[in-house]
Amino acid sequence: MRRFAFLIFTMIVSAIPLAISGCARTENQDNQKPRFAFIVNIPTDRFWDIAYAGCLQAAQEEDVIVEFHAPGESTAAQQKQILETLMSRGIDGVAISPLNPDSLGRFLLRIGEQFPVICQDSDAPESGRVCYIGTDNVAHGRMMGNLMKEALPEGGQVALFVGQLDVANARERQQGVLEVLAGSNITVVDTYTDRGEPANAKSVVTDVLSKHPDLKGCLGLWGYNAPQAVNALRDFPARIVKVVGSDESLETMRAIRDGKQYASVAQTPYHFGYQSIKILARVHRGENVDIPQDKMIFTESFEIRSDNLEEVEADIAAKLKLKEKLEDRYGK
Repeated sequence: MRRFAFLIFTMIVSAIPLAISGCARTENQDNQKPRFAFIVNIPTDRFWDIAYAGCLQAAQEEDVIVEFHAPGESTAAQQKQILETLMSRGIDGVAISPLNPDSLGRFLLRIGEQFPVICQDSDAPESGRVCYIGTDNVAHGRMMGNLMKEALPEGGQVALFVGQLDVANARERQQGVLEVLAGSNITVVDTYTDRGEPANAKSVVTDVLSKHPDLKGCLGLWGYNAPQAVNALRDFPARIVKVVGSDESLETMRAIRDGKQYASVAQTPYHFGYQSIKILARVHRGENVDIPQDKMIFTESFEIRSDNLEEVEADIAAKLKLKEKLEDRYGK
């Protein structure tokens, strides 16, 4: 019996170096894989979790590693710090949603000499980027404007809300909304910003509602703006104000389900991540990549209404499950 126990102990001890060796070999293999960074523009939320799922799916297919980076605050300075850190320790390519495309674009132009850069979600045309991958934001804004016209057939005053107007996607969505509403019975009183700080968004809407007692509609150009408009309207229970937003946050879906928000125009962030990593991997390998002459790769936008909520939620759940499955192996 003692001899049998000794043999078992010897087998276990002998297996330990093999297990350790196997772990080290896997870790070394991962360290040798191409590594790309996916940099977003706000502290992460469900939108960017979906985009990261696309990154990880592409990473699995291309056998690369993806790092996900979110700034603590929505500032170009913090994004620049992330980029400087990546430059100092080495990275094989970056996909970024740039805040302040003018100032950051010049920096991206310089670092593009070291590794390929893709702009995703928001563009910086003067950055020398390989391409832009994301929404046609002018068309996205037009969809939002048409939804507001549908929600307010009698017309009236509306206000636009967004984090920052020096970001390309904000300006382009504003442009699309204004194009559609021009000459209609709907008047835009102004566009209001919260400095890219979601915590300030509700107070901005509250102030506008107080100053404009006849306001009939709120358009939230970024994902968090419409939910914060819904929150602000709780303090004005007698007011009937239609809310149209962007994207598919939990708060947005809940507000549409409860009838507090008319509709939302959603993007397809999964493809921001998926296509960004696929192209970065192919550029890194020196392969030819089929990129349009204008370097613009547009992904789909679609409406979210009460009648398609469950279908959209099921798709989101599947992508978040994919993220959990792949994150430990292909994400950092």
